[in-house]
Amino acid sequence: MKKYLFILTSFVLITCGYLLLKSAYTKPIKSLDSITTHETLPVSDTFIETKATFAYQDQKIQYMLIVPAAYTQDSNQWPLILFLHGSSLRGNNLDLVKEYGPTWVSEQRSDFPFVVLAPQCPENADWINMSDIITALLTDVLKKYRIDKNRVYLTGISLGGRGAWILARKHPEYFAAFAPIAAATQTIPDNWDNKLLSLPIWAFHGDKDTVVPLENDTALIDAFRKQGGTPRFTILHGQGHYIAGIYKNRELYDWFLSKARQ
Repeated sequence: MKKYLFILTSFVLITCGYLLLKSAYTKPIKSLDSITTHETLPVSDTFIETKATFAYQDQKIQYMLIVPAAYTQDSNQWPLILFLHGSSLRGNNLDLVKEYGPTWVSEQRSDFPFVVLAPQCPENADWINMSDIITALLTDVLKKYRIDKNRVYLTGISLGGRGAWILARKHPEYFAAFAPIAAATQTIPDNWDNKLLSLPIWAFHGDKDTVVPLENDTALIDAFRKQGGTPRFTILHGQGHYIAGIYKNRELYDWFLSKARQ
């Protein structure tokens, strides 16, 4: 009798173990898209500057990420500015991207309320062909850092202004607002994406620009308006192509912060 009882007990235990093991292996796995990992940064009294290389498919790109000191001292989500520089800052010296723009401002103003992401365009390359890797880089940063996905802003100047227009046209869903400055000449599409048409845009151009004539940007803005867009367009009288000083103006950043992705 004891022998049969032992066999029965063993059978029950083995069956229960099998069912538990099966349950563990067939339990749905949480989607990777729903898992957000945050980089752990030490508490700091000053900004933290990170330099790295990002690879996507057959492309690589260097980038700089500048995080304000206050980011390291709280647990809030932060707005982010994606900045595309002009042609003179291309190459493999990543420090060049701090020469002007939000990158420069973020390291000069301790109260600057943005995380700044600044990729560097390789020498002899053009932002035109880099939308996919920039979008992949932005997606990676949004997953790793405490970024408010409804307050991601895009800006670029000259070559970077054209690259920013192209990026906004391909992926308007990422951005809450967009500020192209002295944007290089580009092809004007026949039709604009409805999401882009509804995106808040503030464009700048100097009326004495001999590198990218004002009429080129005016034609682009006019075409955009005819499709139903309502961009703000500021013409800087008496100024040429090199108008990066706009990035020192607090009004631009206040305008960014007044916009949130719907």
